[in-house]
Amino acid sequence: MFNFPPLRWLNRPRPDAPSPPRHLSLLDVGTDTVKVAVVQVDEGRVTVLGHSLAPTGGRDVTGGRAQAAALASVVNTALQEAEDVTEARAGRKIVPDDALFLLPERALRGACFTVKQQRAQPAEPITRKELDALWERLLRLARQKLPALPGVGADWVPQTVTPAGLWLDGHLVNDPPGLQGRSLSLSAYGTICRPAILRGLQQLADRLEVNIYRLVPASQALATIVPARDALALNVGANGTDICLIRRDALIAARHISLGGAFFTQAMSRAFRCTPADAEALKVAFASQALSEGDVELVRRSLQQPLRRWGGAAADAIGAMLGVEAETVLPGSLYFVGGSALLPGLQDALLAALKEAGFAFERSPETGNLGQSALPGFRNEPSGFRGLLFAPVLSLARTV
Repeated sequence: MFNFPPLRWLNRPRPDAPSPPRHLSLLDVGTDTVKVAVVQVDEGRVTVLGHSLAPTGGRDVTGGRAQAAALASVVNTALQEAEDVTEARAGRKIVPDDALFLLPERALRGACFTVKQQRAQPAEPITRKELDALWERLLRLARQKLPALPGVGADWVPQTVTPAGLWLDGHLVNDPPGLQGRSLSLSAYGTICRPAILRGLQQLADRLEVNIYRLVPASQALATIVPARDALALNVGANGTDICLIRRDALIAARHISLGGAFFTQAMSRAFRCTPADAEALKVAFASQALSEGDVELVRRSLQQPLRRWGGAAADAIGAMLGVEAETVLPGSLYFVGGSALLPGLQDALLAALKEAGFAFERSPETGNLGQSALPGFRNEPSGFRGLLFAPVLSLARTV
């Protein structure tokens, strides 16, 4: 079954639509860390009442029974810590019944689909019923095409379909009811998910005694807090990097590469012949500018090749995204988020790889970090390095 938010042109609530919960738990359960937030949503304004982070020790939500039980204990402790903080900010302890979970991009495949329709009576105003019928056509197309995407198994489950743009006679419109025109064209981004992730998250929710209000692909959530209408966003996590292409405030393509923070840690461990724990501490000190000038130069040299390899893999993924969407020019805004987003040289490595590959930009590229400063529309949210970690999970609140 598809899980998708209301369409943009259906901005008025339907009589039969239930009101969304006012309080929600947000969970991003990774194999490296779990990030949890408890929020209050009032007419689009998000107040962060509590948040917490805990290491998961490499445990995967799709692991065996013992691993799942241990992971549930870690997540439950983090959730309780976030709930305990709410009392100071809300005047009472908030324990939401409903939760939103991020679906990891590594477990997903997605594509953008488009349907076009010539209107029989161009002079007649467009009706909501006409738009609903167009949306249903697009859903049927997504149901047919998603299972045929490369790498998708027969048991994969379609998940979300979110609007990516509506055009009337070639012009982008946001509120078409009442307008006139000859042709309508509707695009949406759909995803399909590995069933093991869905089962694992449902079992985790049962152990936590929370209701899954919505499962949201990581890139679709992240796209809601990117400030530019057209952008590339990269979430550099411990075990990989999610890359999403955003056009007209909507996600149109996403890819996952398996190189992330752990890849750089392993490279440093080999270079300095030290344990992964010592290499991780050295990497954090390097990112925090806490090393001597001589040590900085040694670390920088040890990361030259890994950064070049990461940048090349990211550029290849971006090229594949452009090829599928028939895009030829990259957005000028690039945003980074995640625990390894502050690694010195990482952003330059991507720009160098894109330049070497011959990509063109709409304008001179500018880079920024999501969560380094306050997120628009949020109150009490973490900022700085902690914000870089929590921005992806907080973006879940924007999908309600």
